[in-house]
Formats: sequence, C-alpha cells, structure tokens
Amino acid sequence: MILSQDIIKDIKGKSNLMFDKASDFNVLTDKISKETGRTIGLTTIKRLFGYIDDDRKTSQYTLNTLALYLGFSDWNEYSRSKNLDSDWNFDTDKVLIAEQTIGTMIHVKYLDRIVTFVVTEYDNQKVLRVEKAENSSLKVNDILFVNSLQVGNIIEADKVIRGKNIGNYRTHGEISEMHVE
Repeated sequence: MILSQDIIKDIKGKSNLMFDKASDFNVLTDKISKETGRTIGLTTIKRLFGYIDDDRKTSQYTLNTLALYLGFSDWNEYSRSKNLDSDWNFDTDKVLIAEQTIGTMIHVKYLDRIVTFVVTEYDNQKVLRVEKAENSSLKVNDILFVNSLQVGNIIEADKVIRGKNIGNYRTHGEISEMHVE
C-alpha cells in the first residue's frame, strides 16, 4: 500500500518534513517512536511513501501507529475523518511518463516556477522535453529522463541532456499544480 497524497500531506504537516532527502525518513521514524511509543521501520515508511516498490499489505499495527502519530485513536477514526473508503490509491495527481502518448503536454508549477513539458522519445524511451520554462534553470529543449511526475513530490531527473551536455536535475520545491493535455 502506498499512502494517498492527503495522508502524506497530513504527515508532512505534523512532522514539518518535506521528504526531499533520505534523512527525513529517519527523522520521521524517530518522531513517530518518541510521540507514540511505537515503532515503524524505515523500510516500511519508505514503502508507504512509494520510494520502495513492494505490494505487501500494510499491517493494522502500522496504520494504527500512523493514526496515533496524527492525533487519532486508531486508523478507523482517522479514515472516517478523511473519508477514506478503501486502500486503493488511484492517484489522479500522478503521471507515469511511459504511459503517456508522444506529444502529450504536461504543465507543472512548483515554487514560483512554471514549466511546460512535451512527452517525446529519445533512444527508444519516452522522456520529457522542455517546451517552455519560467523562473527555472531548465531551458527550452532540455531532455529529462523522468519516470513520473506527481503533485506533492519534487521533480527529479537522473539524466538531463542539454545540447551535448549531460547532467541531472532536482527541484527544491514540490509540484503544487499539474495539468495534462
């Protein structure tokens, strides 16, 4: 189970962490332990946030511990307060690049930056090409190798091609808005 963006937002708000660096997950496990007297493993936390690919069912103990951390008596009470009705996490705020059609436009906003990407192909792989960039270090025609974009997460590209130069890219802020056309 991967937590929904609403739940992750609640955890970010409570913990005052952005989860844009690996140490934030360690800090969260410590905060949960100190506040609830219960532990959740680092790997479990990363799995719940979608950083480890694993389809194990999350234990009731883990869910109840998260609810306690967020100020509720148990997961059922928290679920009712959020109107959560299932463990399915169909997230319409997430775009998987490999599933997009070539030519799809994706507009994202983070911090004071607005970037428009177009899905294109490079070396038989779907990638993002910068179509337009405002207040961003990204330049028009930069090619980003990104698996997905998701509201509430940073943009992180392991590989960026700018002309003949190759590098990487990581935003310092989370995507606040995203529109796909």
